[in-house]
Amino acid sequence: MRVQENIRALAGVLLAVTIIGATAPALAATTTTTTGAGNGMQVSPLRTELTINAGATVTTSVFVQNVTGQNETLQSLVNDFNAGGSENGTPQLLLNGENDKAHGLRQFVNALPNVNLKPNEQKEIKVTITIPSGTAAGGYYGAVRFAPAGVIGGQNVNLAASVGSLILVRVPGNIKEEVKISSLDVRRGSSPRIIFTTGKSLSAMVRFENKGNIQEAPFGKIQLRKGNKTIDTKEINTGDQRGNVLPDSFRQFTVPLSNVGSFGKYTVQGNFGYGTNGGQLLTAKTTFYVIPVAAIAATVGVVILILLAIFVLPRMIRAYNKKVVRQASRRR
Repeated sequence: MRVQENIRALAGVLLAVTIIGATAPALAATTTTTTGAGNGMQVSPLRTELTINAGATVTTSVFVQNVTGQNETLQSLVNDFNAGGSENGTPQLLLNGENDKAHGLRQFVNALPNVNLKPNEQKEIKVTITIPSGTAAGGYYGAVRFAPAGVIGGQNVNLAASVGSLILVRVPGNIKEEVKISSLDVRRGSSPRIIFTTGKSLSAMVRFENKGNIQEAPFGKIQLRKGNKTIDTKEINTGDQRGNVLPDSFRQFTVPLSNVGSFGKYTVQGNFGYGTNGGQLLTAKTTFYVIPVAAIAATVGVVILILLAIFVLPRMIRAYNKKVVRQASRRR
């Protein structure tokens, strides 16, 4: 049985052989940041998710603490953010007064006061969000940041000296939930492949595309199979606060693959859910092969021998027969 599986795998390999957008930098820190000047701050929570009806006002709290031994005066800032060009979930802030027209939260947040903090003192900052009547349903995103008042340069603020708390707001109504699997592949390092010479250090990557108007947190399992047997199962996007895919963006999730052998054909299948109560289902599948270098060399050798037998050997036989006939004619 194992020999037959290996033969099928070799045949499969032989067939395979023949055949969020912004330019601003990301939020540098959401925990403690220390600069060369000795500034240090800590903020919590790192992320807040709210549901606010159009026409309603909600107030939430962000806590900022001075973790240095000197007094600090901090400016409070609100910036919109989106996914930019990143697919790993790192928010891209829009600075210098820029707004995200489709999903920006900054326009709905009341002005925040500056904060004076003594050494190790923590203060609660009330963040009031007012969603006007008639606001389109969907997701709106912003970051509440705190930076030392002395690091202002023009309209920009030194991100390396700031900390921030992300706020994601859902406005109910005509919500469009549409997530697609852009790709599911297996890779060793950064490049996806179909054929590997070793089963070590392999990982599966799934990329989701959000074509809706609300953030989505897909979840699910990736199974590794050899034949009809499941040899490994990994979950993606676990935890109390799952990673979100923002509208009009991609996000990738990667899990390591275990129990991959030194030879054979393998299948990776992903089963995922998203949306309200996880009611939307997505599936994807991909196949890869593990073929050692020696087996590949042997396969290439067999292919060469077959090609020689098909194209070269008949010519050699015909040439030999012609030579024999010529020699026989001369003897006469």
